[in-house]
Amino acid sequence: MSMITAEIEMGHLATLHHQRAIKKLIVALDKLFQDGLITLEALPETDIDPGNPESKCPDIILRDNERLLVPVIIEVATHFGARTDLKKMRNLIENTEYGIEEGFVYDFEKSTWMKFSKEKGLETDNPSWSNILSVDLSRIL
Repeated sequence: MSMITAEIEMGHLATLHHQRAIKKLIVALDKLFQDGLITLEALPETDIDPGNPESKCPDIILRDNERLLVPVIIEVATHFGARTDLKKMRNLIENTEYGIEEGFVYDFEKSTWMKFSKEKGLETDNPSWSNILSVDLSRIL
């Protein structure tokens, strides 16, 4: 496998805009966690299944440390990459046992959100609202 292929499969994107969006989300979500307003810990670029070399590593996972599950994941993408990330996320939610219930893709170029949930599939009404967190992700950026 070439290095270029490995980077694409891992979803590597380290532009300033991409990393700033991740930082803003992590800081805001961590504040909510520290204040006890949400029960899931936000972690950047963390393997869903630690120790598994095949593990997926979304931009942000929201981890339930008691149940050892990852109910929410967030990808930050360019407008061009957002639909591809949504397809990957849908596959993770539908075809794995990680406990992912909601997945979000934030298009930082257009400041738009997409959401896919295990319960409802693609959600187009208020796609930045997390039922699990009871938080509108667009409001914390």
